[in-house]
Amino acid sequence: MANAPDSTAQKILRLIGGLRQRIEQSSGRVAALEQHVSALLERPRSPADEIDELPGRRIESALVAQVDFTIAQQGQRGNPATFTVSQDGSFIQTHYPLVLWFPTAPNNTTNLNRWRPVTTFPLPDQVVDEDIIDLQYEISDGGAGRSFQNLPRGPMFSRPDALLPLSMPTLYAPNSTIQFIPTFQRITWNSATPPTSGTLHITLPGYRIVNL
Repeated sequence: MANAPDSTAQKILRLIGGLRQRIEQSSGRVAALEQHVSALLERPRSPADEIDELPGRRIESALVAQVDFTIAQQGQRGNPATFTVSQDGSFIQTHYPLVLWFPTAPNNTTNLNRWRPVTTFPLPDQVVDEDIIDLQYEISDGGAGRSFQNLPRGPMFSRPDALLPLSMPTLYAPNSTIQFIPTFQRITWNSATPPTSGTLHITLPGYRIVNL
């Protein structure tokens, strides 16, 4: 004898049972998500997280400054190169400074206005190139009164063909005044017609956050 078809009430009960099971599964998933969100909220934010949360449009940018020098400054701390952050928004430095120099006098000097390196490291042949300088440097944030090192740094520089990322992006607030302070560890000007003065050219790569 064939089984009688399920009554409408039995079908409804089975449907309710299935819905109850799905609700219980969903409740478990919601509880797990709530625990995950709570853990994320309790976790300390990294500097990168804080920078990412700043409102505004990101625009590729660079801060650039120049300072003149002569061979008389060999072994001495030179004049600082000063950068001013725009009032339109913060500046985020993402890479180590790109620093070069070029001879500016006399007019007949061998490498007049040609880009020259600021460190003898690394030299594949370990021969000192003509018209070259070796720098140490310091960076300070005048707005916050912070120095970014306890002693002048060695040749931690980016290159035009290879920007060197910072260990952590660094935020400078609007209207901040940044100083790059060089120490001329060694100046070797030995070209056919050596220069008598030069210009140090410093670029801080990064981006701006602009509120439009």
